[in-house]
This record gives sequence, structure tokens and C-alpha cells, in this order.
Amino acid sequence: MAVPPQTLCPDRGNILPTTARLVPLEGAMQEILFVVEEAEDGSFRASAAAAAIHTEADTLEDLHREIRDAVVCHFDPGQAPPLIRLHHVRQELLAL
Repeated sequence: MAVPPQTLCPDRGNILPTTARLVPLEGAMQEILFVVEEAEDGSFRASAAAAAIHTEADTLEDLHREIRDAVVCHFDPGQAPPLIRLHHVRQELLAL
């Protein structure tokens, strides 16, 4: 399913193009880190390390879109970091 090139932030009631490049203000965050984990049901969850941003999706492709949307909605216009780093965490249980 094709996703339109826009983001809706329900709490702000505005639509921002995801292709727009806003120049961050001086002192603004340049990168945001998300920890990505796979859930038991095969879906994916992501949480930002330095902000209260959490999202989830069924596929990694959908998760990428959800993370971008969440970051755009979380920050004021022009304040969102230009880079999003994903740290994938995989848990394994080994029996002795």
C-alpha cells in the first residue's frame, strides 16, 4: 500500500510534507536514537532514548514510516533532528 508523502499530527491538526527539509535552529538536536526490538508476535517496537517517543508496527518498513511520523509530530516545526539512528536489539535465550 502506497503511503502519501505527508504526515498528519492529530494533536496539532496540521499536515507536514515528509519530504520537506527544515533547517534546525542552532543548538537543536542533530540526531535522535531509537531502540528497536522485535516483539514475541513478530511485530516491532521502537522507543527514543532521549525523548518520550514510542511507536510500533507489523513490519520494519512500516516501523520506519511510523518513527518518522512520530518524530515530526513530537518536535516543534524546525526542531526535529535531521537524522534518526536505529539501534536494533535482539534478545536470545540460551539453555545450558
